[in-house]
Amino acid sequence: MKQQGEESQDLVLDRHVFDELVATLGNDTERVKNVYRKFVDSAQSRLEEVRHQSVTDSAATFHALKGSASMVGANRLATLAAKLQEAAPGLENETKVAAIGALEAELATFRDALAALTESISHGR
Repeated sequence: MKQQGEESQDLVLDRHVFDELVATLGNDTERVKNVYRKFVDSAQSRLEEVRHQSVTDSAATFHALKGSASMVGANRLATLAAKLQEAAPGLENETKVAAIGALEAELATFRDALAALTESISHGR
């Protein structure tokens, strides 16, 4: 049970990636928050792009989302984007709309995990 809980938490926001970024940025909480803010804004923009793309063109956008999510430790989001990238050429429009909803929900979960973590490091100083 404990392992499963740890695994699901790691998948939402990889703490190791987060801690590496904090160390790289000299424990500057505002800089860390800014990096993640830029990622979230970019992810939201990509999801908006996908809404207006053909299912075939959306594969490249899913690929870009997968890469940026991986870089910031948004593992579940990256995994979902990777699956959608592979499936994109065969996605029907209704399925694509549902996929965008799933990505938005995962991004919201990531934002919640991130907020809790940045709050804890802000008060830990």
